[in-house]
Amino acid sequence: MKRLLFFLVLAAWLFGALAPSPAGATLVLYADDTEKFWPGWGNGTGDDNKDTIGVPDFLQTNGVKITVDDGYYLAEVAFYFSNWGTQSTWSKLEPGDLFLSVDDDDDWEYVVYADNNPNKQDGTITTPWDYNLYSVNYALGSAGAPPPYYAYSGTDNSGYWSGYLIRDKHPIGLSASPGTTNFLGDVGFTGWGTTTLTFTFPQQIYLSEGIVTVGFTVNCANDVIYETFEFGRPPQQVVPEPASMLLMGTGLVGLAGYVRTRARKKGKVTAEKA
Repeated sequence: MKRLLFFLVLAAWLFGALAPSPAGATLVLYADDTEKFWPGWGNGTGDDNKDTIGVPDFLQTNGVKITVDDGYYLAEVAFYFSNWGTQSTWSKLEPGDLFLSVDDDDDWEYVVYADNNPNKQDGTITTPWDYNLYSVNYALGSAGAPPPYYAYSGTDNSGYWSGYLIRDKHPIGLSASPGTTNFLGDVGFTGWGTTTLTFTFPQQIYLSEGIVTVGFTVNCANDVIYETFEFGRPPQQVVPEPASMLLMGTGLVGLAGYVRTRARKKGKVTAEKA
């Protein structure tokens, strides 16, 4: 009986060891607004010394929040502003595109692009925004060699920004859609004109490296977000390989045969003694 109990406990342990481990809890993480511009994107003017040029102004403390679901997928990115300024200012502002890097290099792996707002400096906003998630492979780039795939903020007191001071020549989004082959799903966007902007994601961005860099600004780039969240890799999830499953199955079949043979022998001995 003791030997049988030992084998049953061993079988249970093997099954538990080979079964996938449960997922973790939802993560909610905050970052401060620490960067004045994206790395490499200073313009060589007094702008480089200013965190904010006018409005809106991201909160210096806990200005950005990300939510990672219990399966380690990015679920939400939110931005918090201290103020938005006047209604006349709102009529000039438009939201930029959201850039995401999910490893430790400087390349963007994902972008949230507003397909119904390709021109972010025309004073026209079509709501609700048709923000969509795309997989991309764009280098961060630099002001010294500005890539053609970005749309840029423009220049102080010129063109669309006549009469306004902005952060000159900083990326604000993409110059064109990444294309339907890179499409991953719709992204919810709420809060424009309030002190909280929220992007809500489909379950598409698996954070296997435990790191997310967020790049975002509005169309004048007067206050820029470039912040990195590091929270560790996902808990190890052991998925049984076919060979492991076969080995465990063979062991369980052998155990069942052993128990049956023991039971028969015990029954036979008992019958002979009787």
